[in-house]
Parts: sequence; structure tokens; C-alpha cells
Amino acid sequence: MNTCITYNSRFFWLTGLLLMTSLVLVSCGGDEDGDGDSDIIVPSAYVFDSRFFDGKSSVSYSGQTVRNLLLQDLKVFIDSLGKSGARPATVQDMLNFYAYDDALNLTSLSTAGTLSVVENRYSSISTGKNLVGKISKDVVIGYNRTADDLVRGWFQIIVDNSNNPDKLGTPAVYTDDNGVDLTQMINKVLIGAVPYYQATGVYLNGLLERDNSEARNGTDAYTSMEHGWDEAFGYFGAARDYARYTDDQLAGSVDDFTFDSNSDGRIDFKSEYNFGLSRNAGKRDKGGSGVDFTQEIFNAFLTGRAMIANQGTVTDITEQRQLAANGMEKVIAATIVHYINDTLSDMSKLGAADENRVNLNKHWAEMKGFTVALQYNPFRLITEEQLRELHGIMRSAPSYDAPGSNAYNTTVANYNRAKAVLQAAYGFSATNMANW
Repeated sequence: MNTCITYNSRFFWLTGLLLMTSLVLVSCGGDEDGDGDSDIIVPSAYVFDSRFFDGKSSVSYSGQTVRNLLLQDLKVFIDSLGKSGARPATVQDMLNFYAYDDALNLTSLSTAGTLSVVENRYSSISTGKNLVGKISKDVVIGYNRTADDLVRGWFQIIVDNSNNPDKLGTPAVYTDDNGVDLTQMINKVLIGAVPYYQATGVYLNGLLERDNSEARNGTDAYTSMEHGWDEAFGYFGAARDYARYTDDQLAGSVDDFTFDSNSDGRIDFKSEYNFGLSRNAGKRDKGGSGVDFTQEIFNAFLTGRAMIANQGTVTDITEQRQLAANGMEKVIAATIVHYINDTLSDMSKLGAADENRVNLNKHWAEMKGFTVALQYNPFRLITEEQLRELHGIMRSAPSYDAPGSNAYNTTVANYNRAKAVLQAAYGFSATNMANW
């Protein structure tokens, strides 16, 4: 069978003018399954009709939406402890997000800016969902503990700090004795160990073992393979019409990275909101040159899903799976480069009038946390040896050595070595290595 793939895409250019562009990219290849030609239409948005029930959508990933909300809201809660008027926290306060139970019937802390949301109660969006039930059980490179062990230990440090009136209401409440910003570490490690791990290590990794011939359970509007692909896309966290967003919008405020696509005056977290990884892709595109991670990842998810819906070949589906997994990995790697650069900039100001250790602690933790996240992908381009080298370079806490000192110069050289490791693994340009 020869499969021809037609792309219909819609883009908003950075000039702010809306240009409707129909791009037809045809890729035809033969395989051993038979003869004949078949056109597969790839839509411009993540919208796919059921092949079993007329008038029904075959797309479903509400559970992934809830987990993205819980992950985002956990950070919102921890961040709030560093603001004026905060009250001491308990471990249970954080477990309410991490190990959420439907009996709590909690409302999300996330908003959609100036618009209301369709549904903001976790259990009304999807039941039986939490973060702890989906976290990777792999030992974290450089720590010799699981992500679950690390997160629970960090929760306790934050609770202890919140009971110190000198720390409560300031960034010190979520900073450990070595200067590690724990709100960032928790968030970035969990991004890796839950949504990134689930998308790549579970759903994309196990995709080819799923049935794609019958409605799942005989009653669902989708096959098991369609649903597995949707769940991976749900963890990426992009809005259904992701291609309509500019990089500036994805890198902006909540009023920018949400859009009322169906004009009902409300935002649906399941289809009109962009979560973590999908926003980071836009940020790296905005700050980069010659890269388009947003299009690369979204096109892979759209094309792969269209192939699955039309029972395309295993070879073609596998190719799109690899593109989606590698695209997400490159976003995380590029983000590490970004925070290495920020950390180096912060270190250069130590001892000066514009010294800002809060920023240094924050940027170091984002660098380190995203480096932890990189390991959770069986399709990854970076090797375990390279990951171990990165963790050895970054060590376990930020450095406050005076600029010009031997210790400072050694740390700077080490961080530049970390950038070289990442450039070798991903082939990022020298321009992007310097400017991200």
C-alpha cells in the first residue's frame, strides 16, 4: 500500500497578522502489505472523529488534563508559602495535590486569566487521578533514590521551614540549607517523572502492542491504540489548536497561552489551555534561531494520530512516535541550556550591587531539575553516561564562590562543559547555546 499524507496547517505569524496557509506536503512510500494508494488527511487541529460511532469524537485524555493541573497547582500552592500572609503548611497540604483523592473534591488553583473555565473541579474533569500513582519508580541518576522519595523529603523540608516565622512568607520557606529552590526542584522533577515519563516511557513506548482494529471494550469511540496516542498527547499538554499560538503567546501570560476557540466565553482545560512542556517548547522557539520545536512536536502528534485513525503502517507510525518523543526531549534539553546560561549570569553578579541569590537558587534548581527529567524517556538521544556527567558537573547545590576566585572559575568551566555535553548530544547550534 502506498500512503500519501496531506497536511493542512494554520499558522499565526509573529507579525500578529493572521495568515491562513494551506501547506500540502505529500510523502508516499510503499510497503509489503499490499498494493493501492490511500490519502491520509492530517488536520490542522487535534480533532479526530470516531470510526465506530457517527458524530462522536475519538479523542479522550481527560485524566492527563487533571494530572497536568495537579502538577501545576502543587507549584502554585508551594509558591504561595513564600508570599506575604502565608500560613504554615503541613505535608498533607501538598499530598492533597500529589496524592489527590476524589473524596477531597477540590477546586483547581489554576485560572484562565480574564475568562472563566468550563470546569475547575479535578474530579468533575476525570475521576481517580493523581500524580503519585503514575510516577516513575526508576532510581534518579545522581541521587540513588526514586523521584517519589525525593519529593516526599522535599515536602518535609518545606513544612519545617514554614513553621519558622523568619522564613514563612519569603523564598526561604522553599529553599533548603544549601540554597536549593525546592519549589522548582519538585516541579521540574515531577514534570520528568510523571507527564514526560508517562508520555514517552509508557504510552508511546507501549503503543505498538495496543489493538487498532476494534472499539476499545466494544463500546468506546476509539481503539486502544488511538487512546494510548491521545494520552501521550494529553501529557504534552498542548491545546487542540496548538498551531494557532505564536511563540510569544506560549511564552506569555495565561491570557496569552489560552484561547476561547469555540467562542463560548469560557476556557476548557481539556482543549483550550497549554500546560508545561507545550509552553516550554514555545519559549525555546522564541529564544532560539532555526528551531521550531512547537511545529515539530505538534506535526508528529497530528500525523501519527491520523495514521493510527486510518490504520497506517507500523513503520510510519513508529517514525512519528520517535519524532514526538525526541521533540519533547529536545525542548527539555534546550531548557537546561537556558538555565545554565541564567545560572552563569547570576553567578557573575555575586558580590556586586545587583547580586540576587534568590534568582541564582531558582535558576540552578530549574537547571538541575530538568536534568533529572531528561532520564525518563526510553527513546532519548542523550546517553546515561552523558547524564551522569551532567549531574557530576552540576553537583547538588548552587555555588556562591566570588567571581575571579579559583573556585568560581572552576565552576564556570564545569558549567560550560555541561553545555558542551548537551550540544554534543543534540547538535544545537553555537548561536542557540549562547542565546537560549
